[in-house]
Amino acid sequence: MIKALNSAKPDVFALMDYFTFDGWFALKRRLAEADAPKLTKTVFPGIELRLAAPMRGRLNAHVLFSNELDDQTLKDFQARLRIPLGDRPLSDAALIAFAREAPEGLLKPHGIKPEQIAEDDDLAYIAGAKIIELSCESYKDAIAKVPDDQAIGFMPYDTNDGLNDVKWTEHYSYFLGLVRCSPIFESRNAELRSAFVGEKTPGNAGFYAGIRKGLNDVSRLVVAGSDAHCFVGTPGNPDKRGYGDFPSDKKTWIKADPTFRGLQQAIREPAKRSFIGLLPPKLEHIAGNKTDFIDKIVISKVQGSMLSSQWLDDVQLPLSSDLVAIIGNKGSGKSALADVLALLGNSRQTSHFSFLRKERFRGKAGEPARQFEGSLVWLDGTVSTFNLNNDPPAQNVEMVRYIPQGHFEDLCNAHVTGQSDAFENELRSVIFSHTDEAIRLGALDFNQLIDKQESTFRLRLNEFRKDLKRVNLEITGYESQLHPLIKKSLQEQLALKQRQLTEHEAVRPVEMEKPSADLSPEQQAIAATLEKIAAEIKRLENERTSGHETASQLAAKSKALADVKEQVRLLQRTYEQFVADTSKDLALLEVPVTDLVKVELNLNPLDQLAEVVLADQVAIGVSTKAAEEARQEFLEQQTAAKAQLDQPQLIYQNYLLAVDEWQRKYQDLVGAADAPETVKGLETRIAQIDALPELLKIQRRSRQALAGDIYDILDAQRCAREALFKPVEELIQSNSLIREEYKLGFKAKLGGSIEPFASTLFTLLKQNVGEFRGEDESFNTVRRLGEAVDFDNRDDAVAFAQTLHDKIAVAAATIGDKVEYGIDSMLRKDKTANEVYDLLFDFSYLEPRYSLMFQDAEIEQLSPGQRGALLLIFYLLVDKGRTPIILDQPEENLDNETVVSLLVPVLTEAKKRRQIIMVTHNPNLAVVCDAEQIIWSHFDRANGQKISYTSGAIESPVINGHAVKVLEGTKPAFDNRRFKYH
Repeated sequence: MIKALNSAKPDVFALMDYFTFDGWFALKRRLAEADAPKLTKTVFPGIELRLAAPMRGRLNAHVLFSNELDDQTLKDFQARLRIPLGDRPLSDAALIAFAREAPEGLLKPHGIKPEQIAEDDDLAYIAGAKIIELSCESYKDAIAKVPDDQAIGFMPYDTNDGLNDVKWTEHYSYFLGLVRCSPIFESRNAELRSAFVGEKTPGNAGFYAGIRKGLNDVSRLVVAGSDAHCFVGTPGNPDKRGYGDFPSDKKTWIKADPTFRGLQQAIREPAKRSFIGLLPPKLEHIAGNKTDFIDKIVISKVQGSMLSSQWLDDVQLPLSSDLVAIIGNKGSGKSALADVLALLGNSRQTSHFSFLRKERFRGKAGEPARQFEGSLVWLDGTVSTFNLNNDPPAQNVEMVRYIPQGHFEDLCNAHVTGQSDAFENELRSVIFSHTDEAIRLGALDFNQLIDKQESTFRLRLNEFRKDLKRVNLEITGYESQLHPLIKKSLQEQLALKQRQLTEHEAVRPVEMEKPSADLSPEQQAIAATLEKIAAEIKRLENERTSGHETASQLAAKSKALADVKEQVRLLQRTYEQFVADTSKDLALLEVPVTDLVKVELNLNPLDQLAEVVLADQVAIGVSTKAAEEARQEFLEQQTAAKAQLDQPQLIYQNYLLAVDEWQRKYQDLVGAADAPETVKGLETRIAQIDALPELLKIQRRSRQALAGDIYDILDAQRCAREALFKPVEELIQSNSLIREEYKLGFKAKLGGSIEPFASTLFTLLKQNVGEFRGEDESFNTVRRLGEAVDFDNRDDAVAFAQTLHDKIAVAAATIGDKVEYGIDSMLRKDKTANEVYDLLFDFSYLEPRYSLMFQDAEIEQLSPGQRGALLLIFYLLVDKGRTPIILDQPEENLDNETVVSLLVPVLTEAKKRRQIIMVTHNPNLAVVCDAEQIIWSHFDRANGQKISYTSGAIESPVINGHAVKVLEGTKPAFDNRRFKYH
């Protein structure tokens, strides 16, 4: 029997004899003998009984006992069981007497005749055992009288002769009384088992509420026994089951120490600590993913080390594949072990190591760290070894996820202040891990994915922002022209020109009549010649003016030709870029680009026109030069002819010349609208300035519209990204713990930190006036505006930009000339107003960002402790990663109460699929979090600076001479009954 127990696969057995403990007593006697083999398995004493019940057939019942109970306690239990007929206690003699007193009809179904048992005590004993029924009340009373809950009622439910055969609707109190005094039920029905342990499923929804009400909502442990009747069974014969043979592979697995205390703990938490089937999911997961679980860690001195102190020498720790708690006081070596595990697992968090750093164990010269090396042995047999003074190579694959205290700070707090995108990047990586392969389109990470998906958004943003820059340049130009000094200067120039014009009016040549004296033929000929010469000079001057105008027009055409050619070049480049950008997609679609877009360029008209313009420019140059030469000749002829005139004629000719010169100067002063230094030009310029405020309003409205358009593109980008985390949201909705208790959810929003935006703004603006006087007040002004705005709302976002613009403009108006328009007086040296306007209105400080919602609050609104808890919930329940998690509990960000109230259910859920190593200074947390293994950390400075680690079970009552106290008052489920032996 002992050989069969040792050879069979189960770790724990219960011996069940009908109405007796004889088998248990016999086993104890054998084990006490000098030549007895050693029993390597745990065996509990038990007893199988039959109770009087209002049902056809019989009602079986079992009781399990602690293997630490003395024999007398078991005998006392047996004596408390009563036979209803005659109210006799259960004993061998009572069984014999009951059989001999029983009517023949009770014996006949078992093939026994009264005369056979009249003289045969052994046969009478067997007959009594087959027909006797015990009092149900004595059964319950006997269990209750065993001290310290070391007897456990174990009731078959829907197996042979189980409680389910009692018609509870007719015998409710009887049925319910047995239900409520039975911590263990036997069943092989998965849906029924789920209802008993408190798991509602579609399959048990119809009877779940009734079961839970009958149980007073206290869950029960459900098992399926092997019911072996021989040591070694016959394969294929269910009636010949041996030790370790289970019907239909309905094996009972219990996650606890193989002790009676472990069984009691499983009774407290049956859903988490029991499974019926071939292999529990976690063990099946481990068997198929051995590369994801650490088997043990080994740390020792390097070969040839002369270091006298011990530190981490000869550390060999096997690690549980579930939850490992590393416990110890501050400075006891907890973080040392966590850092070494992370180092050997190729963690990328080396910058956050608290023990393996230059200021501590690695020292300035690497001492004493370089004297030690560590090895991580994985369940698949792989071993990774590093010297403790060396970080793993950057190309190594990260095999563990290490979350040290510094990493918490970076991810949680820096995210809120905008100092770091680390948390955002973590969210992105997890979202990407849940993205369907069909959506990824070959992308290797989230950034590549959005690059592929959002190229059209970026192109549209670039176009709108280009338009915005153009508008802002025009607005800046208008504002600069509306400076009061400019208009005042123009008005003064106009007044000067008008005075000059008045003065010029005063010197108009006095009108002179043509001399009437008779002229000699010679004088008449000279006069006629002078008239012709004057007419030619005037014609040539008109030609010169017309030539200048034509030359200007030709120059404008030449510039237009160059501009159009440049636009054509840009169009060609855009088309070529389009072809390059779409080539892969079009090749995949098997659509030629020419079926979509055809660009035919024909520059011949422009080239022909350019030749014409060039020829005209050459011709006008030649013509102008010839006219000027002719004019000079006529002027010389005019001078020579005038010398031959008599005095009256000469005076008259000079008068005519003076009138021409006066008219020319007059025209120069009056000018035209396009001549800036003339009266009409200045009047036109002033009129233009007077019209600028209305034009400025139009352009500012255009700017607001463009800002809205840019926002719409960003919002469309946000919506596109929102669709990416739909798979993660579906995961959240499928997990009731995340959905209902934590209300965890993703949120895609348009966000950006005000701090970086304000910093950029004040590299452009001075901080010396009004609400922008001084660094703190300036930042607070921007911060207050930003905090009052919902950037997920289009109107709010545009209003924020406009309000901040207006405040800057108001501040600028109080400086210097107190301008009504523009912000030039607020600008730093070499900065321009359009740079400020571009920053305000192009929303480059907004981008689609992911955030988390936790219990209806955004992460920015949470306390540091809640953020830490949220981050862990995120990693443990949402992250699809399978690598071990090493958590160095942040003592500031993640307090013990937060761990208890928020993380216990999460850790319980997460350790079903991952290995978790948690560092904490509080032993209570290991108990509450159901750690499968505790590693006690101790630093002994007196003994050669020795860090020692002791691996203990969860039930260990004393560690290093200190009792582990019980954490009370957390949840009803965590009551003292559960922890009485911790």
